[in-house]
Amino acid sequence: MARASAHPLLRALDGILVIPPEHHRPDTGRADAASMLACDQDALSALIRHGLPATGGRGRERFDSRDLFNLALYSGSGRTAVERGVASALRWTRSSCEDLIAPRMSRFELRVACGAPEGCGPGARNTLARPRTGAYGGKVRQVRALPAGAARDVPAGPAATARGSGPALTLSAVLRTVGDCPVLRSPALRAILREFVGAELRWLRLPEAMRNDESLIPRGFASCGSASRYIARLCREEGIPATTRIGWLVGLPDLVHAWVEVVDDDGVTKVIDPTFVLLAEVIPGANPMLRDPGIAFRTNRLIPTALGVGADLASHTCAAGRAPRVTTTLDPLT
Repeated sequence: MARASAHPLLRALDGILVIPPEHHRPDTGRADAASMLACDQDALSALIRHGLPATGGRGRERFDSRDLFNLALYSGSGRTAVERGVASALRWTRSSCEDLIAPRMSRFELRVACGAPEGCGPGARNTLARPRTGAYGGKVRQVRALPAGAARDVPAGPAATARGSGPALTLSAVLRTVGDCPVLRSPALRAILREFVGAELRWLRLPEAMRNDESLIPRGFASCGSASRYIARLCREEGIPATTRIGWLVGLPDLVHAWVEVVDDDGVTKVIDPTFVLLAEVIPGANPMLRDPGIAFRTNRLIPTALGVGADLASHTCAAGRAPRVTTTLDPLT
């Protein structure tokens, strides 16, 4: 069929970057793929013919779930579970400025464990990043670290990370977070952000090896990590002190979030968070202040660490050599 009259998913396929072969992960079969895209098998076959990567014989193809997620997110149908899930997880972006700034209390828990089913032997080491909301006017209370097998937890101390031996480590705390929306004073900084907003980039779910790749930006795509690195570099080229930061967003605990800290002309360190510019297309009704290039809008759901883009929020090393299992829980207390 001609592209002009194509199924909406074919048009969406034109607008995303498919996962390259070297990173392709065939983790989803045809039935689940059709369900994820809310389409029939004929539409799925048309997508394969027009470039959706798949492995396996005809009728038994397998797809990368990240390709399917990105396709569903930009399908524009409003019927896919991905679209509904993202809209639900980010529904708070439609809140008033007052609600996005007001103090919030959350119970936080971060856990890392060996990814090997048989477990790991002696010498295993764990590291967990510690939340540091005090950097943004919040507070971190009751910080405790619990190594696996310990009789009780112990204070995690003031360091940027908690460390421990054994097959697992858990870090817990009670967090107070607060937002802010100061005006950006630097004309050069505002110009950088206006250009970024005008680029109409698309946020994509990407393999870990691609998440911080700035070369995606000229092609029209980004993740929060690559966008943050890109903005920080442009700022430094203009003589604006800037550094990337990683942490979490209340409501999206399983995703590593990234943003930029800049020192404005008034000497104040302010937050530039590009994610909401990237997701503007799929969050209808989002508060426009989140995308205003003249405002450094820091939401009350932002939880920073002392780490920058490219660092690990959690790590586990042992003889088994498997990827660790990381779980994050963020439950609101108010």
